[in-house]
Amino acid sequence: MPHRHPPSWTLTARWVFPVGRPPLPRGTVTVCGERITAVEPHGGRQADLDLGNVAVLPGLVNAHTHLDLSGLGGRAPPTEDFSAWLRGVVLYRRQRTPTQVEADTRAGLAQGLAHGTTLLADIAAGGLSWPVLADAPLRAVVFYELLGLAPARVRQAWAGACAWLAAHPATATCRPGLSPHAPYSVHRALYGLAARRARAQNFPLTTHLAETASELELLAHRRGPLVEFLSGLGAWHPDGLVSSPGAVLRLRHQATLFAHGNYLDAGAAIPPSGTVVYCPRTHAAFGHGPHPFRAFLAAGVRVALGTDSLASNPDLDVLAEARFLHARHPDLPGEVLLRMATLSGAEALGWQAETGSLAPGKSADLVVVPLPDADAPDPHQFLFASPLPVQAVLWCGRWTCGTVS
Repeated sequence: MPHRHPPSWTLTARWVFPVGRPPLPRGTVTVCGERITAVEPHGGRQADLDLGNVAVLPGLVNAHTHLDLSGLGGRAPPTEDFSAWLRGVVLYRRQRTPTQVEADTRAGLAQGLAHGTTLLADIAAGGLSWPVLADAPLRAVVFYELLGLAPARVRQAWAGACAWLAAHPATATCRPGLSPHAPYSVHRALYGLAARRARAQNFPLTTHLAETASELELLAHRRGPLVEFLSGLGAWHPDGLVSSPGAVLRLRHQATLFAHGNYLDAGAAIPPSGTVVYCPRTHAAFGHGPHPFRAFLAAGVRVALGTDSLASNPDLDVLAEARFLHARHPDLPGEVLLRMATLSGAEALGWQAETGSLAPGKSADLVVVPLPDADAPDPHQFLFASPLPVQAVLWCGRWTCGTVS
């Protein structure tokens, strides 16, 4: 690992991107112990460490992933037949032992850390990623996954979730949450139970929503390819389905992350406390039509970025998601895109007081990204048009990945 620093030290770089304010050319960031104590323009303070031609930005936030599917990379390529892809995912999960699940989780975590993730939201069957993430050099929310349409399955799923929540109180760096999987796989009563428990204990929820056209067909007409998929699993129970995506959007909870939202109406009533988590490369891999994220942003809806899993994405690199989006929407303001990859995710997960931007009092979480030897009118262009990977990661005031000179 790189430098050992004195209790208080200052770095500088070609560009510092605080996120909560405009980028600072040759700005400085001062760190004392685990905390940022100052973020200042050039000239206000002598730097102890000059990182040179790089960008310094907040640690990246991955607001949606499934680390337990990290072993599926390249083995279940996404297709337009979403149900067929789901069968492959279910089969894979059923074949994995707890030891293999832990190995998959660790592999995915290592990749996320190397790509600059310092806050991660993981949806885990049985909440099994908790021991790994609670001991990792990042912050995390582990979402216990809930599945069940039939009443007996609902009772079993809820009993398991309650036992897990009781055994996993929040720590300084890892917090629990619940994830009712999706409207096609979760009884409306289970959604209600999860929302009430989350309100009572003040933790976030996440759910997949409007991910495919077949999901909308199922909810509206009780037909389509998902009926065959659920029937094949012995899980088809139409009486338990919610009436529409709107019924999920109306969950009475203060913090809900709606993953994907690929087929939400652009005017959908996203609650003020809700967040749409867009996974751009997974969206593209399945061949979906244009995502409504721009309409949501224009309406003041919070939009954060996620990678989904290696079952649908080549890597777990949030910066690569942002660069992919920049290439397809070059007119999207750079400050909006950077916020989607950092502070918006931190707000959605309830960690905004600790991380997501570079500001005094916050955790000293930052990422160093090399910049090209070029000029541009907007410094965000350096960051998003470049293919250069993350060079180093600072978390809680200590270097955890990469090297600096």
